[in-house]
Amino acid sequence: MTEALTPQLISALYEDQAGTVAALLRQGASPSAPDADGETPLYLAAVSGQAELVRLLLEAGAVPDAESRGEPGSEGLPLCAAACWGHEEVVRALLAHGADPNLREDDGTSYTPLMWAAANGHHQTAQLLLEGQADPDAGHGDRTPLMMAAERGSIAVVRALLRHGASPQLTDAQGRTAWHMAREESGKDVESELRRQAGASPDSRCEVRRSPRPEGTELVELIVRAPDGTHAAEYHRETGHAAIVALLEENAPD
Repeated sequence: MTEALTPQLISALYEDQAGTVAALLRQGASPSAPDADGETPLYLAAVSGQAELVRLLLEAGAVPDAESRGEPGSEGLPLCAAACWGHEEVVRALLAHGADPNLREDDGTSYTPLMWAAANGHHQTAQLLLEGQADPDAGHGDRTPLMMAAERGSIAVVRALLRHGASPQLTDAQGRTAWHMAREESGKDVESELRRQAGASPDSRCEVRRSPRPEGTELVELIVRAPDGTHAAEYHRETGHAAIVALLEENAPD
């Protein structure tokens, strides 16, 4: 395999050109070699949710757990990137080709794929990872996936974690369990909390969207606009905190 074709391969991935990618791989392009900035082809395809391209690269021999070391936004593990954004088909492809669901980013010092899925409320992705033998209690620092899902208000993720044996008794450095975190959030106004998280002043240009979730809660999205009206940042939270409190109480040991 040759790395001389890497720039062309990266360009084809950016443009979502499956035919060109397949042709370059047949010509000997390396499916794993990073570009000059350290970004790997597989990471680029994974973070973009390009399942067809991910499969092409994996079938050509791309290393599923090779960590990309590109610029911010282009660094990390392919499985973590897919889990973070809820790209289920990419997660399936990576797991099918041997990606380790318990591997941590940043050379083993940071989040697992399951933590990314839990933090962002992707319950189907979390379910796939758990079925792929992800450790439900493997956290980072003093925070577990269950705590992250409870704090976010993602009842569906909490249910999936509990079904796969996550411990609701684990505590953070302050002695708080996932129940405490959900309880603390249950009395708060979600929109106000998102504004606080975003550092948005009362007169900031913000757009709020509310979308019903299948489990009876809502996904609340706060979109902050830059002064020129362009899209600056998004913040998300769900309204399942009260339901999570009740669920964790049901799962408390006698």
